[in-house]
Amino acid sequence: MDRKHDKLMTDLGRLLDTQDFKSVEEINQFMSKFMNEPIPSFPPEALTDAEKAQDLVFSAHEENNPMKAVQLIMEALELDPDCIEAYEFMGGQSDFPPFATAFYEKGVSIGRIKFGGNFMKENKGRFWLMHETRPFMRCLFQYSECQYLMGKLNECIAIQEEMIKLNPNDNQGVRDFLMLRLIEANQREKFLKYDKKYNDTFLASPQYNRALFWFMTDGETDFANNLLKDALKANKFVRAKLLSKRRSTAVPDTYSPGQKSEAEYYAFFARSVWEDIEGALDWLKKHTGKK
Repeated sequence: MDRKHDKLMTDLGRLLDTQDFKSVEEINQFMSKFMNEPIPSFPPEALTDAEKAQDLVFSAHEENNPMKAVQLIMEALELDPDCIEAYEFMGGQSDFPPFATAFYEKGVSIGRIKFGGNFMKENKGRFWLMHETRPFMRCLFQYSECQYLMGKLNECIAIQEEMIKLNPNDNQGVRDFLMLRLIEANQREKFLKYDKKYNDTFLASPQYNRALFWFMTDGETDFANNLLKDALKANKFVRAKLLSKRRSTAVPDTYSPGQKSEAEYYAFFARSVWEDIEGALDWLKKHTGKK
């Protein structure tokens, strides 16, 4: 979700909170007003300090001057020291994992308090479906990846498993990363558990991960070979990205199944895992005719 849409959903949530609906029909009638007209933003004087802080973070995302953007974040934290979105923003500004993880960890700790207790009991399983919990979920994911980059593989896995429990539908695609981490950690039972749970067959990531797992487990069997063939059918561009001498330096923001963008996305995160499994790239070369 881009930030403009995120802002629209925030404005919509604020608007809905001002209403006192008595029936589903009233909700539908109210929502129909915005089919052909924009969702209004609230004036600053009508907002709480927490809401003003959120809006400052949205402005920071739109700001081209990094110094001005950080100043907006500081203003947001003055209004609301518990603004998760502000810590998420600051984490994204650092390429140095120990610095980034400090901000994400703060956002996560605030989220655990804010969305714990009875809230957790009532809403566990649909955390991505609730707009208010999304900044927390984004911080959780980025925090997990920082743990991975700092060599804390088991900690990364634990956080990503927690995310799956909070949102089994996995709208964020956490499972694609989790499956790679489980391959690296050689946690076979967990890999099989999640592979059975999701059983994705149309995207490149799960199919290449599945083929790699079985090659790592049993070697070059007919079963592993057939899984690799299925993966190559799902996206033929992945093989070139995994075998290329050039490493990807940037990951696409979005991708389309079967296209080069999907291959670039997968290879950016998965290449090192393929390289670390003895014989995996030679196996890929053998079954694609690459010399």
